[in-house]
Amino acid sequence: MLEAARAGRVARVYISDRAGSDPRLEELRGLGPVREVPVERLEAMSQGAHQGVVAELKPRRWLSLAELLAGRPQLLVALDGVEDPQNLGAILRSAEAAGCEGVILPEHRAAPLSGAAVKASSGASEHLALCRVPGLPSAIAEVKRAGLCCVALDPRGDQSPWDFDLRQPVCLVVGGEGAGVHRLVRERCDVRLKLPMQGRVASLNASAAAAQLLYEVARQRLQPAEP
Repeated sequence: MLEAARAGRVARVYISDRAGSDPRLEELRGLGPVREVPVERLEAMSQGAHQGVVAELKPRRWLSLAELLAGRPQLLVALDGVEDPQNLGAILRSAEAAGCEGVILPEHRAAPLSGAAVKASSGASEHLALCRVPGLPSAIAEVKRAGLCCVALDPRGDQSPWDFDLRQPVCLVVGGEGAGVHRLVRERCDVRLKLPMQGRVASLNASAAAAQLLYEVARQRLQPAEP
């Protein structure tokens, strides 16, 4: 809720009249309209799912792909078939922390941005530019035309992330928990990268793999340029 308020998406906050002193509540009071109400009112508003605070949120604004690309982003993430809300939220959290400028989500075969996903993102969903597209294959083609290299994370990939130049503008394409990146999407990407696995398990889950790749991008970009 605090991240939503910081992002300007809170219309009104209701705080229990029994709430004690807390720095987070003081920050909420400074970010927008706040009303103190009996705890019974909060119970009715939230069906009991509150911690002394309930907020009314303004509608989330989804960008079109054209709007997202108009900002000339240097790092995007596209999700292909990520249907688990926890994985979605964790990927959004890693993406925002690594400096990603936007996330592309397909309208079908994708987890909704539900309360569970928002909670798993720890507020990152409020700070990322989010874009929904009818189909990911055509979106990948448009992203490539905008000058970004589309990189699929694929266990059967051709090379490891640290052997590929990720300092260029890139869109990282992360597949779902079972099927991974679908064939048509994979074929439209410029390159397929794999994370080497040293243990007995065949792969990481989607959110863990995405975090590894995102931070390889960050590592490469933070390194000083060679003279």
